[in-house]
Amino acid sequence: MIFWRIVDNQLHPVKETEYLGFEKSEGLRIPDEYLDKQEFMVMRTAHGIGDWGIISAMPRLLKEKYPDCKVYVPSVNLLEKLFGQIKDNWGTWDNPFKNIHYVFDNNPYVDGFKDSIEGDVFHDHYRIYDKDKIDIPLAKQMLEFWQFTEEEYMDCTPELYFSDEEKQKGDEVIKQYVGDEEFGGLLITSRFEGISKSTGEDYDIEGNIKLMTALLEKCGDLPFFYYTHKKPNEYLFSFNKCLDMRHMDTRIQLYIRSKAKFNIGTHCGFLDCISRDSKVFQIQRVFPLNQNIVEDIHYVNKDNYLEKLEHI
Repeated sequence: MIFWRIVDNQLHPVKETEYLGFEKSEGLRIPDEYLDKQEFMVMRTAHGIGDWGIISAMPRLLKEKYPDCKVYVPSVNLLEKLFGQIKDNWGTWDNPFKNIHYVFDNNPYVDGFKDSIEGDVFHDHYRIYDKDKIDIPLAKQMLEFWQFTEEEYMDCTPELYFSDEEKQKGDEVIKQYVGDEEFGGLLITSRFEGISKSTGEDYDIEGNIKLMTALLEKCGDLPFFYYTHKKPNEYLFSFNKCLDMRHMDTRIQLYIRSKAKFNIGTHCGFLDCISRDSKVFQIQRVFPLNQNIVEDIHYVNKDNYLEKLEHI
């Protein structure tokens, strides 16, 4: 892995490293001089929607700890300038840099989207890790670098904020298709079967089918708003199809999912984003779980699925 530094709107590779960040015992933290300026940039070097989603509580937490600060996130233009050369690493998105808006639009703790930022940017490579416990959520690792105590960063579950217009549109769709009844959300991406385009990882198709079948059977006739990478009738399981959200605006999809009784699906960033508002069950694909973990999510695997079914 390459540790990067961002200074004066330029990306600089620093060194190869086994672990990104700093080991806790090193005692390294964000400089007091930076904090004294009270103008902060929340930045990632990875650009999937979940990459941003898992640190989406940072603006609120920064405002709570440093009440007089300004918190900014990068604009699409700044991300293009910094990371345009590796844009294709997130090939599932036409423009992965737009994910910054799907996650942070309407966030009352974000003071703006910046086209440029002077000086150092303390991004996601600046974190405090424990090599003996790799499943500490990234947001907590980053916030510890920002001089947060454990009590101050405890509530870091992903959070989204929707406009009144988005809520109205989403509620109208929900009302049209299920009225006042409960519903679920289903999301099956290409990670459900086959080989990952980005990592070459070979997914356990047979095992995933078994797990998904068990989860959906437990749901009975609950109607599902869904997004699937294949036609529903091409899978070896069935579910109560309510509405295909494939061509729906991304933010409206997220809002509808946030109102679901629970969401079931592939282990992916889209579901990470709504885990504060809706119970989420994801078929685990990373073993062991690492810094991308969201502590409120139920990660379902072949060894624990009977236990997880009890939570539906």
